[in-house]
Amino acid sequence: MKRRLEWLDMGKGIGMVLVIFAHDHIPKPLKAYIYTFHMPLFFFLSGYLFSPAKYQRFSAFFTSKFKSLIIPYFSFSLIVYVWFLFRYKMGDTDYSGSLFKPLLGTIIGERNTDWTVHSGALWFLTCLFITELLFYFIQTRLKNNLFVAIALIISSLIGYLYSEFLETPLPWNIDAASMAVLFLGVGYMYKDSTEKLSRFINLKVLLIFCFLNMLTGYVNYQLSGERIDMYESQYGNYVLFVISAFSGIIAFLIAVQKIRANAVFQYIGQNSLIYLALHQSIVFSILDMVFKKLLDTESLIISILIGTIYTVISIISIAPVAYFIRKDFPYILGKSKI
Repeated sequence: MKRRLEWLDMGKGIGMVLVIFAHDHIPKPLKAYIYTFHMPLFFFLSGYLFSPAKYQRFSAFFTSKFKSLIIPYFSFSLIVYVWFLFRYKMGDTDYSGSLFKPLLGTIIGERNTDWTVHSGALWFLTCLFITELLFYFIQTRLKNNLFVAIALIISSLIGYLYSEFLETPLPWNIDAASMAVLFLGVGYMYKDSTEKLSRFINLKVLLIFCFLNMLTGYVNYQLSGERIDMYESQYGNYVLFVISAFSGIIAFLIAVQKIRANAVFQYIGQNSLIYLALHQSIVFSILDMVFKKLLDTESLIISILIGTIYTVISIISIAPVAYFIRKDFPYILGKSKI
C-alpha cells in the first residue's frame, strides 16, 4: 500500500511540474507535446483513486467530493480574486469589465471567459467534481465493464461533438467533464489490472508508447492546426486525441514507476491542489512583472530557461504556503484541523 501511494504521489508530483511548466511561455512545440496528455493524466490518476464502494449512499459520496473539491474551489477562488483586485488596481491586467463579474463567475464556473478571468487553473476542480459524479452513476448503474466502457466512449463523443459544433463552455465545465470521464473511467478500471500489466513496465514498451504519443499528437496538430487543450475545448481529431492521450499516459506511468521515489515530487504530489490553485494566478503574475521584457523572445533557449525559472520558483515559493495551509488552515482544503 505504501509503495502504491509513493507511486501515485510521484505521478501527481511530476504531472503537476509538467502542468506548471506548460502554463509558462515555453516554445509552442514543447507546449503542444505536453498538452497531448497532461490533463487526461490527472483525470486518469483521479480514476485510479476513485472508490465508490466505500460510500453506502450517493449523499455520502456527494458530500465527500464537495468537501474535497468544491470547498477548495471556492476558497482558492476567493483568494485569487482578492489578488486579481490588487492587480486590477495596479493596472497589471487587461480586464476592463465589471469587477463583480469574476466574483459571480466563481459560482457560474464557465471557463475561458470573463466569468473566470481571475481563477486560472481552478476550472479543473469543478470539472473533476462533475466528472466523478458522472462516473459514479455510470459505474454504479452499469456493473458490466463492457457496458461501462461503451458508456464512457459515448459520453466522450458527446463532449467531443459539443466542442466541435457548439464550442461555448458549459457551467461547471460539464462539456469537458463529458470528455474527461473517459480517462477517469479507464484509470478506475486500470486499478484492477495493475498487477497483470506490471510485466509490461520496461524500456521497450516505454519507447513504443512515447513514439506513438508523439506521432499521433503531431499528426493531430498538423491536421487541426492547433494544440490539444481541454481548457480551450480543442481536441482536433477524436481518434488521434484519444490515442495520443492514452499512449502519453501509459508512457508516463511506466517512466514514473521506473524512477526512484523523490521527496520533492512526492511533496508536490501530496499538495498538488494547492500548487494548481496558486502557481498561475499568483506566482506567474508576479514573475511576469519581473521578466516582462523577456517574455516576447523568439529564442528557444531563453524561453525554455524562463519556463524552467518560473517552474522552479513556483515549486519553491508554494511549498511553505502548502505547509502553512495544511497545518493552520486545512478548512481551505475542506478538512478539519487536527
